[in-house]
Amino acid sequence: MNRNWNSKKECRSFFKSLCAQEFAQGLAQNQQQLNQALQGFMLKQSGTWGAYRALKEEASVEEVFKISRVTWAFPKMIEGALEFYLGQDFTPGFYGVMEPSAQSPKVAVTDLQGVLVPGLVFNKNGNRLGKGKGFYDKTLETYRGIKVGICFDFQISPDTLPTEAHDVKVDYLITESGVVACRDFHKEDQE
Repeated sequence: MNRNWNSKKECRSFFKSLCAQEFAQGLAQNQQQLNQALQGFMLKQSGTWGAYRALKEEASVEEVFKISRVTWAFPKMIEGALEFYLGQDFTPGFYGVMEPSAQSPKVAVTDLQGVLVPGLVFNKNGNRLGKGKGFYDKTLETYRGIKVGICFDFQISPDTLPTEAHDVKVDYLITESGVVACRDFHKEDQE
C-alpha cells in the first residue's frame, strides 16, 4: 500500500470502503481462522475480560464467550465513554450496538484482566483507528490491563497511521493469521 495519510478522516474513509468491499464478499473462512487464533490466545487467560458484540463490518468474537474460565463484560456507551457490564441479555443501544440489559451488574474497567477491542484499521505498532467517536480511547486511556485489537489481515496497515497523543495503543493484534505482539514493533514506531 505505502500511503501517507493526510488525516484520520482520509484513512478512515479508505478503510471504511475497503471493509465494505471485503465484508460484502464474505469472510466465513477468515472468521473461522480468526476464531481459532482468538481461542488459542483466550484459553491462556482467566478472570473477567471486556469484549464487544460485533457490528456488521467488525470481526466477531462470539466464539470465545464459551470459554468457561473467562467471565465476559460488555460495553454500554454512557456520556461519551464506555462502561462495562456482565451480560447475558442484550438490547440495541447507540449506533445499533448490542448492549447489556439494564439489570446487568457493572464491572469497573480496572477490574478487567483485558479488553478485546474492535477497530477499523490497526498497524503492528499497536496504533488503532476506530470509527471516530473516541469511546475506546477515552475509556482505556489509563487502563493498565491487556488490550487486544481484533481484526482481519486486510485491516492491518503497513503504513504509519495518523494518530494523536490521546489515541490508545493495543498490546496485541489477533487476525486470521495469528497473534501479533505489538511491543515487538514499538522500536519501528520511534524511528
